[in-house]
Amino acid sequence: MTSLRRRLRRRSSDRGAALLETLLVAPVFFALVLGIFEFGLIYRDILTTSDAVANGARTGAVIGPRTTNSGVSADFEIIRQVRNSLGSVPVEWIDRIVIFKANGPGAGSPSDQVPNACKTGGSVADVCNVYDPANAFLAVDTGNDTFFSSCPSGRACAWRPSSRRNGPTTAAIDYLGVYIRVERPYVSGLFGDVFTIDQAYIVRLEPGMLD
Repeated sequence: MTSLRRRLRRRSSDRGAALLETLLVAPVFFALVLGIFEFGLIYRDILTTSDAVANGARTGAVIGPRTTNSGVSADFEIIRQVRNSLGSVPVEWIDRIVIFKANGPGAGSPSDQVPNACKTGGSVADVCNVYDPANAFLAVDTGNDTFFSSCPSGRACAWRPSSRRNGPTTAAIDYLGVYIRVERPYVSGLFGDVFTIDQAYIVRLEPGMLD
């Protein structure tokens, strides 16, 4: 009888230890799984934003100082490409889109070359055009190029597309950059409120008529 009681107590003790271990490990395991899920979604949106700035900058490089065959400005087409590339990123998450005059690969990384005034404020003359995504996307969706090109009130009037140089020598050709900041809310709230995604891409304008 004594031996039976000991075995029962041992089994009860083992079950209690197993339950305690489960209670200790479960939160850590849950946080790990949730973290993998959360940051997997963030990584997807980082890649999407990276593709968007690259597509926008390449479009601006091809158009250069000209207008398209349909008569719209370079910034209209840049924003349209960005809009089309950001399919999985809701517009309300996008803080700003900046089209800026860059200095080439020797001047630092693309993100480092975005002027601080353009990251935090409005457009800067001969430096950058800063766009509010909701209004810019609406203008693109409705074909409203005047939103961009009607100066002095148009959003593309600080660094006018027509002033961007694609010649007359290779040394004179401008570099164009596109920058996007996304304030992505966490799904779970376990890791904070928002995760900031900063992506920029720089490309040299395609040469025009060279001397």
